[in-house]
Amino acid sequence: MNKGIRMRRSRNALIYLLVSILLTILLVLFALSVFMRVMEIEVSGVTKYSNMEIIEASGITAGDNILLLDTTAAEHMIKLAMPYISEVSVRPSLPATIQISVSESVAVATIEHRNAVLLIDPSGKVLDKLDTAPKGMIEIRGFIPLEAEVGSRLRAMSGGETQLRSLTEVLSAFESAGMLGEISYLDVSNISTINFGYAGRFQVMLGGSANIAHKLEQLPSFVSSIDRERPGDVTGTINMSNSPEWIFTEDR
Repeated sequence: MNKGIRMRRSRNALIYLLVSILLTILLVLFALSVFMRVMEIEVSGVTKYSNMEIIEASGITAGDNILLLDTTAAEHMIKLAMPYISEVSVRPSLPATIQISVSESVAVATIEHRNAVLLIDPSGKVLDKLDTAPKGMIEIRGFIPLEAEVGSRLRAMSGGETQLRSLTEVLSAFESAGMLGEISYLDVSNISTINFGYAGRFQVMLGGSANIAHKLEQLPSFVSSIDRERPGDVTGTINMSNSPEWIFTEDR
């Protein structure tokens, strides 16, 4: 067999191999486009909204190609449409399921803005605008936001950034300490003399927001010591700004 025949056969074999590979790829892609379709959408972690509201906001529908879905865009659309959603994960579960997991923000405080009452979470995200403040929320005093769009975080006026940061730090500390239900108001008019209402009986002078977690951890035991020495319904001011030397001044 001469050299030319061998070269032609080798070239034909290579062409056949490449064509076979290409056909295999095309068949696989065709199969995926036909069979890898969304058949079920599962939603977990939602209480504020219905499963259907979350699914509709995602833009995903039955029959979509599961491998071609833009899950990042779906997550963004859900958060944009649903202010109470703080975190969302959209993930395919082959062969035909989409899993949507969400975490919801919790409204903990109210703040007045123009003619509305804003509901905010501990991070300062605006969850809703109402005509009147609902009961059981922390009333924010001494801070006037620049912008307050539902679904976005509060923005401070020029020079008020530190005040806003202190506000969210203290709210987050209340949440971590499990004290949200005990706080009636939070006054951040002056960040060096932050104060709040506690347990319906005390005005607590926090001072600055430094070491707030430690201060809040010690607050219930300090109140217990007050109650051991005085009647259980005593009211007054707890000054913890000069920690660890706290001072209680009884109302007269």
